[in-house]
Amino acid sequence: MGTVEVIATIPSGRGLRTACRGLLRRLLAETAQRQAGITLLLASDAEVRRLNRAHLGMDRTTDVLAFPSGGDLEPGQPHLGEIAISVPRARRQARRARWGVGDEMALLVTHGYLHLLGYDHETDDGTMRRLEEDLLKRTAGVVMARRALPWGEGRRLREEGAHRKGRPEVIR
Repeated sequence: MGTVEVIATIPSGRGLRTACRGLLRRLLAETAQRQAGITLLLASDAEVRRLNRAHLGMDRTTDVLAFPSGGDLEPGQPHLGEIAISVPRARRQARRARWGVGDEMALLVTHGYLHLLGYDHETDDGTMRRLEEDLLKRTAGVVMARRALPWGEGRRLREEGAHRKGRPEVIR
């Protein structure tokens, strides 16, 4: 098994490390990536915003960012890349969706993981979403139908509200 590193830079992320590490290991196994390494950062809104600005040129916070490595971390040590999750954002989204923080974290980890594998929900006619739902159910026991707010729906509503106020805000 490759190295799975989970780093919590805020206190509210510390209690999530073990579950996230276990989920990432199951995702690696389910997608035949057992030898690959991966890094997950559980961070604040400000840290994720800083990463988003520095690497993607977007000066706003978001829930999850994925940075594919494109190669080995060390020779012979495949590394898929890094995922960064805003824990405060995940907690807010879980409340709005009326389900547990653990379920929301599983969704965000799986979403980021699939981006590391090269999936892109913006261009794939639903392939990533279907795989995401299947992997969530098999690796975390999370059923998307339990989420009161459809995945991606909160983003659309926030964008519409921000545009009405003259302030565009894209979340994912």
